[in-house]
Amino acid sequence: MLSSQPPPTAPATKPGSSKKSRNKKKKAAAAAARNKSSDISSPPVPAPVPASFDFANKSAEAEKMRSFFANIKRDSVLVSANADYVHTKPSFGFLTNHQLHAVLPVLESRPALLSDRIFSQGPRPVDHPFSVQITLDTLKEKMLASPQTMEPEDALMSEAEAAAEKITKFTNCDVLRNGKIVKDETLWVRGGKIVDPASLFYETERGPDEIVDFKGRKTLIVPGFIDIQLNGYFGYDFADTDKIEESLDVVSRGLLKYGVTSFCPTLVSSPAEVYHDVLPKIALRKGKRSGHAEVLGAHIEGPFLAPPKKGAHDKYTLKSCPNGYQDMLDCYGPSLEAADSAVQIITVASEVEGMHTCIYELKQRNKNIVVSLGHTQARFKDAEAALNCGATMITHLFNAMEPFHHRDPGPVGLIGCSLTSSGVDKPYYGIIADGVHADPASVRIAYVAHPDGCILVTDAIAAAGMEGDVFSLGTMTVRRISEVEVVIDGTNTLAGSVVTMPYCIKNLVRFTGCTLAQAINAATIAPATSIGISDRKGTLMPNTDADFVILDEFDEMDPSAFSIADVYVNGEKVQF
Repeated sequence: MLSSQPPPTAPATKPGSSKKSRNKKKKAAAAAARNKSSDISSPPVPAPVPASFDFANKSAEAEKMRSFFANIKRDSVLVSANADYVHTKPSFGFLTNHQLHAVLPVLESRPALLSDRIFSQGPRPVDHPFSVQITLDTLKEKMLASPQTMEPEDALMSEAEAAAEKITKFTNCDVLRNGKIVKDETLWVRGGKIVDPASLFYETERGPDEIVDFKGRKTLIVPGFIDIQLNGYFGYDFADTDKIEESLDVVSRGLLKYGVTSFCPTLVSSPAEVYHDVLPKIALRKGKRSGHAEVLGAHIEGPFLAPPKKGAHDKYTLKSCPNGYQDMLDCYGPSLEAADSAVQIITVASEVEGMHTCIYELKQRNKNIVVSLGHTQARFKDAEAALNCGATMITHLFNAMEPFHHRDPGPVGLIGCSLTSSGVDKPYYGIIADGVHADPASVRIAYVAHPDGCILVTDAIAAAGMEGDVFSLGTMTVRRISEVEVVIDGTNTLAGSVVTMPYCIKNLVRFTGCTLAQAINAATIAPATSIGISDRKGTLMPNTDADFVILDEFDEMDPSAFSIADVYVNGEKVQF
């Protein structure tokens, strides 16, 4: 066993000592290390760590290697003899509390310090009063007798535990981290989370189990897309109480091929019994599940909406709330107040009777539920008052609301307000960038006014991802009239969309001239921040969920172009 006591201070080298004398002292120190069975000898006077090694001159390199290992000066250091980890199994050892806890076979021709690659562009030896001397001879004689038994006993774990603790390093790629592209970055994943490499190596004392190297291939890793308004997909409608469990399962698996790793199943205006039945089932499906997009909670769009702006909602299901919050509670049922409520977002018309009081009390009871304004005839002042009561979002901007007018801009005018001018901050706003729900010029105006508040939503319905023309939306029948346009059967009223999130991202670039990274932000960090989950979604910062999408096939002539190469959920690659 190696001694844990700090070695005695090495005697200072006398001025004028000859090179021959210094070499003798080094050889004597190395001999002492070989002959002692339990203690590691005192370190020699530090010599520069070699920046590179001449593999052709092995004898000369052997001395460099001894100096290299002898002059590592860290209290806790990962020492690697094979730092690329690409073609061969990693070989490494650790110095923690002045003991070698694990050493795998050291390849004499490949010495390197792994932390050089992790933390800096060059070697980083750090002086420490308790440093110890390590030579190749010491490693060989003390640790290399049984390479298979050199891992500490507590490192042994079950296959399931090993899979959960697997460390994966993605390298030679660009990463969209916290809204900004970081060039030539690495991304580290462990246990379904993004991890900080500096903390990782001091905690685990080991290198990556797998390396995904994108060298020679232009790739961009971005957070998984988040769709907070999705009525259904693949022939399923979330308001269908008989198939809600099946709907959530099929849709949450199918969305992954479009890069959507989290979503809010959306319920259009329905009778109270539908909410009482469906919301508890959505609550049971909230959270992560292997191979599925995460259900974040329901977006309830209605039934407290303005009849003249009902859009594709059944007018016979619409309600007001003269009794304030109690009417809302009666409508949605106990799930509204459950400890882990199934409800994430509620869309309301602020001018509906009793709604301002209702919004205020709802936010007092549950600050995690987001109130969004939509399907409304509200004037600007009324919408602004709703923000003062606690609303923070606008549902599908421009659609099913009063149009912008220079004398009264209505809810659209909220994206131009600020704390300084009106006492409320700009709300987030969902926008359907399919080229049908809003003209590209309108999308551009909104984005320029409030780029950080822009949230791309598909507002997709059961017809999305399906062949055929006739589908259901809540209690309504809808018909597809073009590749991207769906209307209530027998009318020209738009009824949701059939587009994908990548389609909307590309359109936002084309419509506004924003960068691809900025458009992706509207599908990642913006929705995550709007519903209060940016601490775990939408950023790829350390300790956030390892849900991400790998993009490639970019086109210098078309800044909107990209393809989805791979999707990862909870750190696991999705197999389509």
